[in-house]
Amino acid sequence: MKKVWVFAVLLALGAGAAYHFGYLARWLEGPRFIPKDPVLLSYFRPDTSEWLLVQATELDLRFSGESQAKLAQQLQEFHAKTGIDVRKDVDALAVSLGLAAVRGRFDWDRLSAHLQSQGYALTELGGVPAAVKSEAVDVALDGRYLLLGPQGELELALSRKRQGEGLGNGSPMVKALDEQGWEHAMLGGMVSGPLLSLLQETVALPAQSLLGVLDLNAEGAEVRGFASTNGRIQAELLRAALEVARKALLVGAALDSTPESRTLRASLEAATLETDAQGRVRGTLRFPHALAEQTSANLSQYPVPEPLQKWFQLFTGGTPAAEGAPPVVPPPALSSPVAAATAGAPVRLDWKPPVLGLVLLVFALVTMGAQTRPGMFNVLFHPLFLLPFLVSTLGVFVFRWTGHAGGAFDVLALPMPEWHRFAAYPVAQTVALSAAVPLVLALLAALVRFLRPFAAGLGVGFSAYLAVKALAAPSVPLIPPAYTLYWYVGNAVAALLIARLALPPRRAKEPQPRRGPGSRR
Repeated sequence: MKKVWVFAVLLALGAGAAYHFGYLARWLEGPRFIPKDPVLLSYFRPDTSEWLLVQATELDLRFSGESQAKLAQQLQEFHAKTGIDVRKDVDALAVSLGLAAVRGRFDWDRLSAHLQSQGYALTELGGVPAAVKSEAVDVALDGRYLLLGPQGELELALSRKRQGEGLGNGSPMVKALDEQGWEHAMLGGMVSGPLLSLLQETVALPAQSLLGVLDLNAEGAEVRGFASTNGRIQAELLRAALEVARKALLVGAALDSTPESRTLRASLEAATLETDAQGRVRGTLRFPHALAEQTSANLSQYPVPEPLQKWFQLFTGGTPAAEGAPPVVPPPALSSPVAAATAGAPVRLDWKPPVLGLVLLVFALVTMGAQTRPGMFNVLFHPLFLLPFLVSTLGVFVFRWTGHAGGAFDVLALPMPEWHRFAAYPVAQTVALSAAVPLVLALLAALVRFLRPFAAGLGVGFSAYLAVKALAAPSVPLIPPAYTLYWYVGNAVAALLIARLALPPRRAKEPQPRRGPGSRR
């Protein structure tokens, strides 16, 4: 009965911690896919003519192994700096000229600390926290919606949302997208505006509006485009122009013997173009996943487009380059491998690992027999247990308050599993984010019993830290993405088992000899 009560208390503590840190609400909030989000639409102008919506929960493009590894590394570095795990925290992204709105879950403390390090000034816009910087992309967080754009546009977007004057069902863009449906991985287009006018003048495009959707399935990606014209004749002219473009691409693909060209040729041959009596042109193009994998393998040979470079430099604190001049990138403040890897170390303590570690310690003690089970506080406050427990869950956190910063201090201020940043080898991260370190200490403790509390504290700390990492499941070098969650959970369980075996039992009291009636006192 006693153990039942202990498990009930542990369950209540776990549920309370999950609620406090937001995980319980995330589990209960239901599907993250929201096809048509009125709140997301409300930030944009009612006359918006160019608009794109990306459903991040439905967009799962397949790339080559090398491209996936690079992307995973970039996302991990972005997560370390901003606290945003793109794959777990971002649900949808909507973009128009001058404004972007992202729906998801964001930690403003982490994000604002990173923005401050890039020269942003923290302020408020329309009653919500924001960060602004001259000649850079300003940021504002309105609940679950992160807004990016110039300060004036952010203020207008927040005002439109409060007053209900944004994109609504009566807006031309929303009407056009309603006809195509909202349940797609990506959808958007142009119903008017300068971009469409530029296309009409540059390539003599007779279309009055252009819309497109992207869907993903087991075979690959399917792209469908829709163009409306002034009549059947103009639709046929547009269809003929598109057919000529397709033939030209087919000829170019036939002259190239690379695998991606052969795959592209097959997709172009199977593409369809249709017109109707209302003057609309519909086209469908299907790409197998193999084409994305083959193409992404060669992306590293090409430079990033200049507009994307400028946008990234603005957001990360760079200076926009003059027309025709090379982009100006601020020199790195730190040059050593350790410093470069730790520039994004979090600036506040994460209490989830030590809190979970206390729960795991109680669980490990409950599994011991009543005769050999030591007291929880006797174990927790033993210096050889408490020191490795705190270092493995919080790091040498005193460096955050002593003024020591930069280089090795930034690494030591992180939890011990993150000390792999001392080494510039991917395998170091894989080993550090596992139960290997507690296992080595446990083997030493088997020979030197004095180290048993140290090995136990290290095992509980690693188990708690890896369990918390499993909630986000960031990528691990050399581990396939499909097995990342199993890697964290398996090593967390292994570390806890190591800690349980290393816990020194309570010393049994030596029996006192019985005193007979005639014995002297």
